[in-house]
Amino acid sequence: MSDKKSIFKVISNILYYVVILFLLVVIAVSLFIPNGLVKVFGVGWYRVVSGSMEPLIMKGDFIIVTNNTNPNTYETGDIIIFETHFYNVEVGTYIRDVVTHHFYDVTEEGYIRTYRHEFHENGPQLSQLDDWKQNGTTPYYVTQDDLVGKHVSTIKMSTFTAFITSPYGIAVIIINVGLLIGLIVLLQHDKKKKSNQAVIDMTQDKDDNESSDDHVA
Repeated sequence: MSDKKSIFKVISNILYYVVILFLLVVIAVSLFIPNGLVKVFGVGWYRVVSGSMEPLIMKGDFIIVTNNTNPNTYETGDIIIFETHFYNVEVGTYIRDVVTHHFYDVTEEGYIRTYRHEFHENGPQLSQLDDWKQNGTTPYYVTQDDLVGKHVSTIKMSTFTAFITSPYGIAVIIINVGLLIGLIVLLQHDKKKKSNQAVIDMTQDKDDNESSDDHVA
């Protein structure tokens, strides 16, 4: 029985540190490498911060992205993620940032043309394609080097919010929190037990040494 407990503790310790290490790696990659999750793991997620793809993708939704940056595999209407320059109303200046729009085509020069979702249903006219600019007058042309990846799925915030506030969602959260707390308590108990055992062993060694000295005397 004690052997099974020891094996369980070892496995628990390994899983605990693996999870912590993985989370630290994910955080580090997200913070220090631009588009790091997609580049390092081949898949990542982004939070949509504008309404250019509504109602298909709402502002605040999360999108799952793969690192498919080969425009020859895209079809008109595909949703792609890329970096470009544009005027940001909130900050009042031109910036370079990640954008999620529909793919239209690739020109002979290798420029990737895109469009907003509002023009998707009837098919965009050439005049409705995105017109990116680095500043008020200088155009910016998206190329393959600007591609981040291709959209594969959307996590609706409305759906997510409904889930976590439902009885089932609350139960899932409570169970996961309980498991995490239980694992932490188990690890702390194991450390305390080892510490107490170390004290007992030291005391025993001291008593043995004193007993040995008494016999010698």
